[in-house]
Amino acid sequence: MNKINIELFRFNARTDYLPYYKKYTLAYDATQSINDLLHTINAIDAFGFDDNMNVKVNSSYVNARTLVRDMVAQYGMDLRIDPISELRAQEDLKIDRSDFIEKLSLIDKYIDAEKNIAYRKSTELAYYASNTLNYNRDYIGDHVLIIAADLIEQKFELRNEILDLLISEVNGIWYHTSLEKRLGRSEEENKIQKLIYLALEYIKPRTKLAKRVAAFLDKTDISGFEENMDSGIKPSVAQLFKDFNIASYDGVEGSELESLVYDSQANYISLNSRREDLAPNSALIDESFSLKIAGDILVEAKDNNADFLLVKNEKTKNFFDKNQSKMEKLVGRELGMSVVSQEQFTQLLKGEKDSAKLGFDEHKVAISFL
Repeated sequence: MNKINIELFRFNARTDYLPYYKKYTLAYDATQSINDLLHTINAIDAFGFDDNMNVKVNSSYVNARTLVRDMVAQYGMDLRIDPISELRAQEDLKIDRSDFIEKLSLIDKYIDAEKNIAYRKSTELAYYASNTLNYNRDYIGDHVLIIAADLIEQKFELRNEILDLLISEVNGIWYHTSLEKRLGRSEEENKIQKLIYLALEYIKPRTKLAKRVAAFLDKTDISGFEENMDSGIKPSVAQLFKDFNIASYDGVEGSELESLVYDSQANYISLNSRREDLAPNSALIDESFSLKIAGDILVEAKDNNADFLLVKNEKTKNFFDKNQSKMEKLVGRELGMSVVSQEQFTQLLKGEKDSAKLGFDEHKVAISFL
């Protein structure tokens, strides 16, 4: 049998001021689940958990039926097990789910009691996995969006009524951030993206909203953010970046930026937030939301001693570079993080050193390493 190292979240809301972790080294075999590990630990050192509950393992939100070998394949032999919401932890892995249940009341009239119970089981992970909750605890919830998408598919005559609800909510659909990476699957995200498309089409005739989004996109240049410059062709490397620490922001769709950094012989800093969604649709109601997420990405890069942040394209570079003063106010930290696009970095690797030709003279945050 193999050995695995577990860090288990511990916290009792009645007696503890702060959460802490206990460490265990356990034997496991290929047939065991996370749930089996929890029972093994509980026999050694009792703690609060439920059979086959939803948990967070490292950065993945999973059901405890998930096989340990699948988590080891993804993260290695060191696993950290947390509740699906640390903010709502009550007794170790057990949480207060009242927020999840209360938000379902928005669409109670559309589903009967039996479906309500079924949806509570099937959508809990999606609700708590959402990065949006880290920035807006009043967010309507991705569980509501998933159910709304199902309802519209089943009863298309409800489309306008449900869309009116989702777009009129102050904390509604526009705050959604991608679930795909956090859940490790695409089903829920695909449903929500179809719903967002319907909502965007629905508001097109409303000129005030359209103008507001257009104005935000013009100021921030966040549109086209997922466009990728990856060509699949490695540049010839004439200029190396040994002793540099380079972080990347890859976006929801991912990129080949990591391999480009390795080609440069720099030290690659893998950010936990490198594939977070900036939620550009939130511009409809809150221009600061995307900037808060971006600011936290830069904070993580700075705290990990990155010399600069590498991003996929010009639009993304402009967004991170030109809005840092706003981000600093939102995150309460000085940033001053240089941001370089993939195209600029590729030209650097080929040996280009002319600041004007690289476009570095147009950066708001100076590129000092030349």
